[in-house]
Amino acid sequence: MDEQLAKTGFFYRLRYLVTPFFRSERKRAAWLLTIVNIVLTLLVVAANYAIVVWNGRFYNAMQKYDVNQLWFLGFIFFAIVAVITVISTVQQYTIQKLQIEWRGWFTNYLLGRWMHNQVHYRMQIDATKVDNPDQRISDDVDFFAGQSVNLPISALQSVVTIASFGFMLWVLSEKLRMFGVYIPGMLVWFNLIYAVGGTYLLVRIGRPLFYLNNIQQRAVGDFRFELIRVRDNSETIATAHSGAAESTRLSTRFAPVVEIFYRRIRRTVLVNLFSFSYTGASGILPFLLVLPSYLAKQVLIGTVSQTFGAFNQTQSAFAFIINNFSTLGSGYLSITEWRAVIDRLYTLEVSLRHHEQEITAPEIVYRAGTTSALVIDGLTLALPDHRVLLNDLNLDVPPGERLLVSGPTGSGKSTLIRAIAGIWPFGAGTVQTPGGRVLFIPQRPYLPNGALIQSLMFPYDEPLDRALVGDTLTSVGLGRLIAKLETVEPWDRELSPGEQQRIAFARCVLLRPDVIILDEATSALDEDYEALMYRTLTTALPHATIISVGHRSTIVKYHTRRLRLLGDGGWRDEVIAPAPEAVG
Repeated sequence: MDEQLAKTGFFYRLRYLVTPFFRSERKRAAWLLTIVNIVLTLLVVAANYAIVVWNGRFYNAMQKYDVNQLWFLGFIFFAIVAVITVISTVQQYTIQKLQIEWRGWFTNYLLGRWMHNQVHYRMQIDATKVDNPDQRISDDVDFFAGQSVNLPISALQSVVTIASFGFMLWVLSEKLRMFGVYIPGMLVWFNLIYAVGGTYLLVRIGRPLFYLNNIQQRAVGDFRFELIRVRDNSETIATAHSGAAESTRLSTRFAPVVEIFYRRIRRTVLVNLFSFSYTGASGILPFLLVLPSYLAKQVLIGTVSQTFGAFNQTQSAFAFIINNFSTLGSGYLSITEWRAVIDRLYTLEVSLRHHEQEITAPEIVYRAGTTSALVIDGLTLALPDHRVLLNDLNLDVPPGERLLVSGPTGSGKSTLIRAIAGIWPFGAGTVQTPGGRVLFIPQRPYLPNGALIQSLMFPYDEPLDRALVGDTLTSVGLGRLIAKLETVEPWDRELSPGEQQRIAFARCVLLRPDVIILDEATSALDEDYEALMYRTLTTALPHATIISVGHRSTIVKYHTRRLRLLGDGGWRDEVIAPAPEAVG
């Protein structure tokens, strides 16, 4: 991964990000829209060329008082304007069409890879994790798609403009003299020297913006993440009356955003001072170059107008970098922001590929559906810093077994559950899970946004018998929610932690898994509700394998076996005689 990240060339990273779209299943639309945009860009330059030629002839006709020619050129003008209007309208549509096609495909492409095989989780626990992948997928992809269409089109238009209007300036230079001296292609050379010199100075002045734009994206993403955490934990913060402390902490996290923004402002002021003075001077330069020949009556005013138009067209084209170097806001025409976004997306892409490759050759070997029991053979679990939590675990959990995993804090109980789930990458050994449906219930169950019935179906999407749903909710003490099954609410906020845990037990009963893994799943319940949940589960699913992680001694009686983790990598397998009232 580090070797791939070391490839910092701009064009290498750009090609790395652009190529997948033009080789994807949407490649036909991508190439068609790109070709159409290229053709329209050439037509726009041709139309601009026609306007400059028209200006020269129109002003010459005015100076000669040629009425017929003026009327004819008037009709030609309206025809050119009509053509430009149609071409520009179609071009804007096709540009936006290509942008949204690219953004839609790229977003789904990254989302699919991020969510596939728990890559998002692996990236989260990675010691060198990529910051704010959600922001990169949402905001950066949008910016990248817009920039990657607009800037190359602008660059193409600039190159074609330089070629076509450069030829015009070369021809017009034949009629000009500078202090009586003829300089072949004088207008072209002056234009070139002015543009290249200005571009070089601007890049030198604005170079720090490349770095500042990148670190500002990171600072904004970190601040946004902290705001989301406060929103998700608002009740805890409110009950602790820690709003003032949190406000101070958030202000501290926001301070780098302000500091970096001011650094950008100061640098952008220098860029704008140079850019505005450069642009202003370019408005008078062509007149100064052509004025001696005009005053000597060697050229007509139409030639002056045509020279001015051609000079400005080529000057704008030469000054492409100057005109698009930076925007303080979020506009599309900014090379510095584009470079920063490319760096962030490239880093995300490399991280995704790195974790995808790790999944294909994991240190812990997972096999699903190869046995009727849960079989763990020689399993060693470690943390990302290589500290061993559990050493050489061998365990065979037959169907219908009720296993309790206990041990001191930090002994690896939850990590073992993650390993059984197939998402923990650090360690060695083999985990074989039984065939059938396996359901994991964490301490804080996930309730997706939407109707309550969808939370009961999660993680599957299958129709449920409404009468059975009602009976099940009643059995876990949530009968009041029967009338709200189709109600769309943020249920993770509407329900208390204890009610959310009862929803998870109702989900188990309704989905009827073969293996149920409970990780501190009753931590928010009192003893009476805890007993009700286990009795409901064992009565409804008497043949299901149940694996529980918990600290409470009250849940011991609902199990027939205990895996005791000793905290030093050791473990002990014990038999439990369940209490009679715990037998379902």
